Amino acid sequence: MAERLSTALLTREVISMPVSASRLLEFVRNITAPDPKVRESAADQVTDLVSVYSLADGRVLTGVLAAAAACESDPGALEAQLNAIIQLGSLAEPEMIETLRTIDVHEMPGDLGDYVTDILEG
Repeated sequence: MAERLSTALLTREVISMPVSASRLLEFVRNITAPDPKVRESAADQVTDLVSVYSLADGRVLTGVLAAAAACESDPGALEAQLNAIIQLGSLAEPEMIETLRTIDVHEMPGDLGDYVTDILEG
């Protein structure tokens, strides 16, 4: 019981710690990686920590994700990037997502065009 409590407290402490500069750069590298599976995973990982980003970190990540989404060719990675942008929404200013306006939402697979529209109108 004490071991579980200790693990839970350690986990809570780790979660509440700010994101390090090296971790932020790792996200940026992976969001822009050549492999679409790495890009998708990185965007998913960004959403896992959304509650601990500073305003500046959130803005950096939102800008990088928006630029990546505007160039993305893989539907899975694109969906993860757009979802991450939605999750980071309160940390971004409209200028951070303006690059999404270059996307033709009518040519996007499934509901992804709706994601972009929701982000831009949000």
